[in-house]
Amino acid sequence: MINFIRNDFCRISTRKYYILISVLMTMISIVLGVYLTSNVQTKANIAIVTKSTTSNFKSKYANVTRLDKEPEKYELVLSKYDGVIIDKGNGKYAIDTIKNEDYRKTLEMVLKNPKGFNPESKDSRGIGTTIIGYLLMFILLQGVLFMFTLAEDIELKQIERIAAAPIYFIKYLLSNFIFNFFIVSLPAFFILAVMKEIFGYNIGFSLLEYAGLLGIIVSFGIAFAMFINAIVKVSDTANMMGSSIVVLTTILAGSFYSFENGNKILEKVIWILPQKDFLSFVQGLENGKNIASILPQLLYVIIISLVFFIFSIIKMKKDYVLRED
Repeated sequence: MINFIRNDFCRISTRKYYILISVLMTMISIVLGVYLTSNVQTKANIAIVTKSTTSNFKSKYANVTRLDKEPEKYELVLSKYDGVIIDKGNGKYAIDTIKNEDYRKTLEMVLKNPKGFNPESKDSRGIGTTIIGYLLMFILLQGVLFMFTLAEDIELKQIERIAAAPIYFIKYLLSNFIFNFFIVSLPAFFILAVMKEIFGYNIGFSLLEYAGLLGIIVSFGIAFAMFINAIVKVSDTANMMGSSIVVLTTILAGSFYSFENGNKILEKVIWILPQKDFLSFVQGLENGKNIASILPQLLYVIIISLVFFIFSIIKMKKDYVLRED
């Protein structure tokens, strides 16, 4: 197994510039995520659409912007506004937001008591959850990207020679897992440690907690990447498909903002995504919830990871070890 891992690291040189750019982009993303969430005070951005020249919508917890017409939908998607309150006249108002139903109810409270509005709640995201959400997509994308060692072996038929050799096939797959685990997790953990210990930024969790959280999500990302490569045997296709699935599902899971918006069908789709459960677990952990109440969400992510990994082993073993020519 050690020889396999050593060979994987040696093969990095063939894509060193591509990989270096990827790692640097992730590190820059971590730095920006830590800096923004640690230093910028978060306020809700609310737009008030009204023809009235006077407005009593003021709150120390929110940035309130008066508009003459409704903002474009993309401005909500880009988080320029968290919500829009539309004055229909005669004391009637409409609310528009892409966030979930709970946030819509919060905006309804703004109408009743603007000055007392406080967007923060016991379920709001803290610094640690925000950083993890920001990192989630980049970590999963790197899991797919750095699986090129296995993807190339499959595409170039090298895996058939390995499977025919007098070694345990499981050791070969585990070596790919270990190689990817370290090359994805170490840069992320290193930059978090630098930001906390050297520059003194508040990153929400301790380094030990980040090590555990990164270990879980990196393992999930690698298991998913192995699953994709076990099914799609062309490296570029597997990379493109895996990356597309990661981007779509991670955004829908609420890595940056919620897409639920009260849509029952969409909510059901979102709640089966492992990324959603992982973020919910991280948020509950940071908010001090009872471990027993959030443990099922963590177990769900671990179980899905094991299913991906075990399926990959069975599929590739069937294709390359147990087949009869």
